[in-house]
Amino acid sequence: MRHRFVDRALELRTLERVWRGEGPRLVIVYGRRRVGKTRLLKEFSRGKQTLFFVAIEAPKRVLYTELSKLVEELVGRPVGVLEGIDRVLELVASEVERPLVIIDEFQYLVDADPEAPSRIQRFVDQRPEADVMIVLCGSAVSFFERELLGYRSPLFGRRAAAVRLRPMRLVEAWGFYPRYGALDAVRVYSAFGGTPAYASAVDDSISVVSNIARSILDPSSYLFHEAIDFLRQELREPSTYVAILSAVARGYTRPSEVASIASVSQKTVSKYIDVLEHLDILERLRSMGRRRGEVQLEIIDPYFRFWFTFVKPHLSHLEAGLVEDVASIVSESLDEYTARVFETVVRRELAPYIARELGIELGEVGKWWHKGEEIDVVIRGRRQAAFIEVKWSDLDRVELARIARDLEGKASSSGLQRSENTYIVVARRIEGCSPLCVEKPYAGVSAEGFLEKLRIEAQPHA
Repeated sequence: MRHRFVDRALELRTLERVWRGEGPRLVIVYGRRRVGKTRLLKEFSRGKQTLFFVAIEAPKRVLYTELSKLVEELVGRPVGVLEGIDRVLELVASEVERPLVIIDEFQYLVDADPEAPSRIQRFVDQRPEADVMIVLCGSAVSFFERELLGYRSPLFGRRAAAVRLRPMRLVEAWGFYPRYGALDAVRVYSAFGGTPAYASAVDDSISVVSNIARSILDPSSYLFHEAIDFLRQELREPSTYVAILSAVARGYTRPSEVASIASVSQKTVSKYIDVLEHLDILERLRSMGRRRGEVQLEIIDPYFRFWFTFVKPHLSHLEAGLVEDVASIVSESLDEYTARVFETVVRRELAPYIARELGIELGEVGKWWHKGEEIDVVIRGRRQAAFIEVKWSDLDRVELARIARDLEGKASSSGLQRSENTYIVVARRIEGCSPLCVEKPYAGVSAEGFLEKLRIEAQPHA
């Protein structure tokens, strides 16, 4: 596994902006595990006088003994055991010029010392002259939002910034496998997703299917076990979440259907869906323009989607050593599977860039369906609307025109049109579109060329 640092330009800019400030500056950095929080902070801390402490599940005395040893290394003298985070901050701020204090997995320190947030609050309030930046980091998302960012938290209103780190988008994750072309980058992203720890397992010197077989399908690989391990570590009742995600992966997208398949009551299934949404694994979709009506569920994290589509149904075969047999199934189905993921990528990641390139006002982005008709992506502003059909296939100009006309027909019955409307077809490749072709009100977007263009634009931030 390689250890390169990829992108996170926006998050680094936020941290650097706070660093340039004065006085005590408090930053909260949080996000689900494996998403790259520690790696981001290691990159940010380069060249700075840093106290970097990773808390573990341990008694208070053990944690502060370990923390005090790090303080001794930083200040260059014995300090004894500093039993209190405020004492740590006081000493470091007094003896180190412009220090950076990072407490990773802060939730474990609070478990051992519930007074820690209040002690930090007191330090920030009483030492306005202390030129120190304090970063509290961790993977317990609900804890950070409730106990540190919530209105009742002692630290409410004291933070200079809060950064919730989420999985990377396609163009960002591409930095982990730069030798792949655009289409293979989409295919590999569809399986590994944007979590840096997962994307870094990709070896772009071998084929996409070989990477999948080696790093996801092989029972000895880390990612073979990661989906279940993640749910077991992060959630109570992991078996219920497994049942819900299995049902959605099998095509049951209505909450009522999922509740029935997963043996969950209709009243409580929403609670489980809320948790999976909060972890950026699942999303509720409602047809745009319809306040009421059918809700669809979609697994939006590509790694979890792939795992529950291909690994979970073939667990017994894979554990019996039939990795090549399952890899053959994946190879035959990969483009069909990628097509569904790519539609999600266009809606969630690429729609704003497509709108920008075509001079379309950016507004609400979503999906529309009604009585068997469906539009993959709708962008709806005050004056303009764009309707997008996504095809993971190669098209010629005749096919492009036919699909665009059909799309216009569906849009006319959606009730979502504005005074200016554009009908866009996004395909894997489109003859003569490199990467765009426009014959108003129709437009074509070649994914291969468009993604390469976005990649070039992103290079200065990689």
